[in-house]
Amino acid sequence: MKLSAYGTTDPGLCRAGNEDGFVIRDLTREAIFEPAVVVDQPVGPRGVLFAVCDGLGGHNAGEVASSLALETLELEMQGLSNACPRVELFERAVEAVNRRVWSESLLHPKLSGMGTTLTAAIVCGERVLIAHVGDSRAYFARGGRLEQITRDQSIAGQLVASGVMTEEEAMKSPFRHVLVQAIGLKEKVEVALDGIDLVPGDTLLLCTDGLSGMVGIADLHVYLAREDLEATGDALVALANENGGDDNITVVLIRVS
Repeated sequence: MKLSAYGTTDPGLCRAGNEDGFVIRDLTREAIFEPAVVVDQPVGPRGVLFAVCDGLGGHNAGEVASSLALETLELEMQGLSNACPRVELFERAVEAVNRRVWSESLLHPKLSGMGTTLTAAIVCGERVLIAHVGDSRAYFARGGRLEQITRDQSIAGQLVASGVMTEEEAMKSPFRHVLVQAIGLKEKVEVALDGIDLVPGDTLLLCTDGLSGMVGIADLHVYLAREDLEATGDALVALANENGGDDNITVVLIRVS
């Protein structure tokens, strides 16, 4: 199996800095891909790791949290066996990320209260595992259909899940930014996990709420049908900015080729 991938991050129009982050890492070849297209990259026996984070906390603590979370996740995944990671190992890796961010926030007063969302995917052996904490999202497209895999761990997300609020209403709700949990805010975290068997043509999108809060699923469906991943990712960032750009925007696209 081969993958094509693209990642990019943008501060948006209303924030001075960027507290988002992302990683695309080939665990077999121990290679990190910066904002660039990875074209037809063969998937090795240890898989390829993708993740997005959206940091929270004042005085640059959000940026520290997201960066620390991604760094720790890479180290934890690199320390696993030479085979595709089992779901329980992926879960433990994310729990270790949470403990690291939480511990650092206790050690440094300026970082007190810092946290971050984390949505991560590991593609290996024709399957993807997804781990999720917070409200950054994962979407999955196949055969002209698009669905949101993750559920926002926010008050608005809970109201949508219970049928009290529509997704359109949630995009405008003040509760969409109120998280019920995030990486680093408590000693323990509950990791949401999903798995999907992949076939050629499948597309995955990982993104922070700077995209999902500005671009509805109908528009995402149209854009993800395009072939050029780099052009698609950049166009999605531009559309989020056209619609207000009120937060940092991060997009990671993965396509099975």
